Amino acid sequence: MPHKASHSVDSISSLSSLSSLSSESSVQLYEKRLKPEISAIQNSSATLQELVDTATNTVNEVFAVNPKSIFTYKGADGGVSVHLDKVMLAMLAFAGDCGGESGQRYVAAAISSCLKEEDVVGALAGLGITWLTHLLFVFKASRGHANQLNKTPSEVATPTIDVTVTHLMEGVGPRQKSFRDDVIKRDGYACILTGSQDNAHPKPAEDIPILRLEAAHILCRGVGRFDKDKASDSYQSALTTFDILRNFTRLPARTLEELSAELDHPSNGVTLELNCHVAFDNFYWCLKKTEIEDVYDLEVLRPQSLPKKPEFSRITFEDRSKNFSDPTRNLRRKHPIDLPNARYIEIHAAIAGILHMSGAGKFFDELLDNDKEDRDKVSGVRCWPELEKLMEERSLRDSLTESFQLARVH
Repeated sequence: MPHKASHSVDSISSLSSLSSLSSESSVQLYEKRLKPEISAIQNSSATLQELVDTATNTVNEVFAVNPKSIFTYKGADGGVSVHLDKVMLAMLAFAGDCGGESGQRYVAAAISSCLKEEDVVGALAGLGITWLTHLLFVFKASRGHANQLNKTPSEVATPTIDVTVTHLMEGVGPRQKSFRDDVIKRDGYACILTGSQDNAHPKPAEDIPILRLEAAHILCRGVGRFDKDKASDSYQSALTTFDILRNFTRLPARTLEELSAELDHPSNGVTLELNCHVAFDNFYWCLKKTEIEDVYDLEVLRPQSLPKKPEFSRITFEDRSKNFSDPTRNLRRKHPIDLPNARYIEIHAAIAGILHMSGAGKFFDELLDNDKEDRDKVSGVRCWPELEKLMEERSLRDSLTESFQLARVH
């Protein structure tokens, strides 16, 4: 159990100040009180448009005008804030992109379920905090490193803890060594954005830069990493994350059960040079589907994140490994290599859109990057409770340091 920091709150009605207790209370509210009502609303006769209208009006007219809609982390260096009402509206806006009508219905039902609570604003704050800390943070914190939380919900709209535990225990196996080789070979030994060639290119062109390219995970590999200790923060946090992701995306139950095992499959990878990879992991750019299968339009949300204007604005994926089959150089193609999974790309794009539209991306950047003192520790955080614990340990350390300094003075 995390230690309670001095800025902890005592009830769900005080959720505008971020603390271990506030996020814990939010998750308890979501799991024990909102989920049953969400399921009932999802299965009701209300039309999707009716639910979306109710949710939108609730956010704009009830929540946005209340100070509790502002979520603030008060650390030693001041505070960083994000508007939870904007997070909710962004979730509504992008749910259809990765979850279709069922995703939209889930988001709208979740917001509408708060109207059944005595403290409507407190419930909305709790829901917003849960989405922020147990969905968006998990994706954002997974950028560029593999020590992250797993998330894969269950077979039903609102999974039971027993079913979810089954998914958690599957986890992610050892990294497939062939992931990078297969992805880069499939993409023709070239960065999909810049056209730069990998240094293993069998027949590189003389006028195109040669670099060591990387195979970037579309769904970051960290989403398949978790602590199997059922009492751990990361394990308990994963239970909630699984539920949200399952409801928010259109992935069928079978795919979700196999998701952790497929994170190192070529269908979850694209070839990028280093800077493009970092920006992709940070959700500064994404790929948007077109009317043509396996063809995507590039959407850049933060142009400064890329070293130069991308060579291509429309990306077409095809298996180019056949172009490099050469038995004399041990390059014989053993089998076709799967193209990037369209649903994984949709999820990445939706998360990117939500982070950008709501301001949550900037909030996380400030929270994770501005803490220079503990940056190395922060980069290994897998879930929100682990971040809170790290911050509380830092607060205690700073307090002790200050006490020793005062003792020396006197």
